[in-house]
Amino acid sequence: MTENPLIQAPHNLLSPSDGDLRLRVETSFCQLDLLSSDWDETVSRLGSPVYMTFDWVKTWWEFYGEGKELRLFLFRKSQALVAIFPIYIESFGIGPLRTKVARLIGANIPPKTFNPPVDESIATEALSRMLTHLLATDSCDLVSFGPISESWPGRLYLSQALEQLADLVGRSQYRPRDVQTWFELPLSFEAYLQTLSSSERKNRMKRVRHLEKNHQVSSDIVADPVSVEAEFDAFVRQHSAQWQAIGKSGHFAAWPRGEAYNRALVRAQARCGRVRFFRMLVDGQVVSNRYTFLFGSTLFSELPARACGEPWDKLGIGGISLLKFNESAIQAGVRAIDSGLGAYEHKASLGGDQVPVGTWQITGKGLKSARAHLFLLVAGAVTFVCHKLWYRRLLPHMPQSFRRTQSLAWLRFGV
Repeated sequence: MTENPLIQAPHNLLSPSDGDLRLRVETSFCQLDLLSSDWDETVSRLGSPVYMTFDWVKTWWEFYGEGKELRLFLFRKSQALVAIFPIYIESFGIGPLRTKVARLIGANIPPKTFNPPVDESIATEALSRMLTHLLATDSCDLVSFGPISESWPGRLYLSQALEQLADLVGRSQYRPRDVQTWFELPLSFEAYLQTLSSSERKNRMKRVRHLEKNHQVSSDIVADPVSVEAEFDAFVRQHSAQWQAIGKSGHFAAWPRGEAYNRALVRAQARCGRVRFFRMLVDGQVVSNRYTFLFGSTLFSELPARACGEPWDKLGIGGISLLKFNESAIQAGVRAIDSGLGAYEHKASLGGDQVPVGTWQITGKGLKSARAHLFLLVAGAVTFVCHKLWYRRLLPHMPQSFRRTQSLAWLRFGV
């Protein structure tokens, strides 16, 4: 992948070792490609999501890193990589009101559940040293650490680290943000159906049987690295058409450079064999498609798309496709599905567990705390006016010519 010219020249910051735990802080991706396999093995071993893999983090930085400072915190113990915290720093304001905010890479474009990889045996020390570097060495006013799941083991150790940094931390607060829908899948589809309520199971299977009685129904998975880029283009067309049918633009038009960014993700992750498109076909036509990434035995479901209009709306393709998607995933050996952020009744009814997700907001002391508090007030106002009021409530009622992608100018205030 071509390096972003905005990425800084190689510059490494070495931290004095504390016992056997060594910290290296990288400020550039230059010359780090040889580390990618070690990085990804660590992410997998420590149970973190695909969003923390090397190519995912690097791709995000190449698209959205302009004007920001990179900090990659890499901890090793006895030569093994035991913790990774990919962070970026962004500055707001000027003069005495200039505020430096640190976030996890990828934090708000679009939001995900990150759960950074950290070995529990060194978690408190690693988190403490990472925060000390950001608040003291980098003079950050605010560290916005999340979104992370309440199931992330590191939450307990983060609290312990904050207790140790009482002389450095002015204020720390965990703010609930959303829920993550998570499916734990059994070994067979029949066993999965038994986890549903009897009424849900009966109603869902009745629709499936009705569809299969009147049409030829099949499922397949597009996974070949050569084929997934072309399939992504087909997915974008179907996803966009689905949303345009109800007067909206869909995911790729909602986020800055959304389509180009996702195409780059597909290209990078395909090299690692992680991209999967789960398709349902009716009479040979692709009527539903799910854009996903497989990492280990966990499937990360990014977006759905389906055919709309008649006869598909009457047949209930949307509800059937989710059930068939879970069936195909089980048959492919998937043991869990991360279905993303948001509370959706149709996912919960099919066995999805909703896990709370939130963000830690950690400030420095004195003037740092005051600047961070002022920034949070401004950020809250910007988010309410620009995103919740304008983008979500007013813009959908404006003529099509007024429709716009969300602006980086206000997204950068997300914490």
